[in-house]
Amino acid sequence: MENAELLAKITKEIMHDYFQGNPETWFQYLDSRCVFVATEETILSGIENIKHELQSHLKKGRGNILSDEYFHIPLSKKVTVVIAYTISESREENDLQVVNLISFIWQMKGKEPKIVYEHASYRFYEEEKKNTILPLKTEQSHFQIAKHLLMGNPKKKRLCFLHGNKTIYLDTSMLLYIEGNRHTSLLHCIDNTYTCTQSLQELKEELPDDFYRIHRSYIIHVDYLVSVCCYEAELIGGITIPIPANKYRQVKTDLEKISNKSLKKTKK
Repeated sequence: MENAELLAKITKEIMHDYFQGNPETWFQYLDSRCVFVATEETILSGIENIKHELQSHLKKGRGNILSDEYFHIPLSKKVTVVIAYTISESREENDLQVVNLISFIWQMKGKEPKIVYEHASYRFYEEEKKNTILPLKTEQSHFQIAKHLLMGNPKKKRLCFLHGNKTIYLDTSMLLYIEGNRHTSLLHCIDNTYTCTQSLQELKEELPDDFYRIHRSYIIHVDYLVSVCCYEAELIGGITIPIPANKYRQVKTDLEKISNKSLKKTKK
């Protein structure tokens, strides 16, 4: 618990320094393989990509923090979630304030705490709702995904395929979804996209059970599934995959079974 409280204090320091125009405190705690997800933004992976994104937002100007709260949730001895809830001035909209909700997943790497996952969302502040309780449930799906990936998750099978003149050995935990594109397949990963000549069916036969053929043109990684609604599956980062209308009910049933099976394995 003491460690979690310390990480909450560090997170507060990161947020205040950043809003004052100094991102270096944030940068020094980023893990080399950190993943950053923001509402309506591309998923970012790696220190340099995240630095570039944060610095680009600073150039637009950040308003002062008017109020802030920090919540810490220890997930294990090595992993802690810290949620930063801030209300700040908007530099782009006159007389409006912005509610920022940023989740930091901290993991101890040796004796050093590092940020391995971040999820950021924002909305404009509504005066009539100022006493509303912090909506932690809006981040729940992202917590579940991060917890599954960081805590005791067995190493995924590697997928071997040709990408141009290279043979790629891909850790399937980094694979979000696969898209069929005529005679090729596009493998969309957290940090890259690969092309290979294998069909979706051939790839599906080599993938673990937590990958699902949701559409004739798509295979998704169920561990990254956030929601299913209106004939679409939403993956982390706001990625949407179509679901055929005539298979919608069956797809929902199948996905529930796969998710429940994965949850039981995690509990064991």
